[in-house]
Amino acid sequence: KPAEVPVRVVTDEVTLKPRTAKVEALIQNAAVSPTGKRAVFEARGDVWTVPAEFGPVINVTRSSGVADRYPRWSPDGKTVAYWSDRSGEYELTLRPADGSGPEKAVTALGAGFRYPPQWSPDSKKLAFIDQAMRIRIHDLDGKGTADIDQSPEWIAHDGLENFRFQWSPDSRWLTYARPTASANSAIFLYDTKAAKLRQATTGYLNDTQPTFEPEGKYLFYASDREFEPVYGSFDNSWTY
Repeated sequence: KPAEVPVRVVTDEVTLKPRTAKVEALIQNAAVSPTGKRAVFEARGDVWTVPAEFGPVINVTRSSGVADRYPRWSPDGKTVAYWSDRSGEYELTLRPADGSGPEKAVTALGAGFRYPPQWSPDSKKLAFIDQAMRIRIHDLDGKGTADIDQSPEWIAHDGLENFRFQWSPDSRWLTYARPTASANSAIFLYDTKAAKLRQATTGYLNDTQPTFEPEGKYLFYASDREFEPVYGSFDNSWTY
């Protein structure tokens, strides 16, 4: 005898319904505005700006279903740059810092993961590194994205996330430290005017944290130069 079988499918689709969520426990990747009066940060896939003392809290992107990462405020205070996966892959995206205008994706790099962009002082260029340890510069004056270097040694996620770029005051030179074939880090300089990369230190010593002085004529950096052998009691020889 045929009989109807009642089928009741219980799903978790209710979790996909629009809802309001608190983001205070999910704040990360903060940066400060040029004036110091506001800060920008990422929380739950959106980009927010908040006042240091007085003013509104602004959700700049309001992009449910889209992940926006690593926001950085331009030196002229007008723009926030961040990575957005609205296209399905992370692309460098710009939006007015006050949230008043639409966003604009300025790259079409395709598959891959990218790390915090670093603005040049003139707010016309951004440098960044990706998961393949490629170092690139995007020029907002219509010159596109240039591949300038790639680390020959593996850099872990934390190292990539905290990779440090420094621009010269005139925005011509970019400097950074990366591993060499010897595994020590060396200082590199890229001339955006001549499109030429130079290795400034040999890599024989471990050199890191390059920083331009305010006039841009000299470069300071940290260098591991201590040599302190210890005499071993086990084999009566020096341990290095």
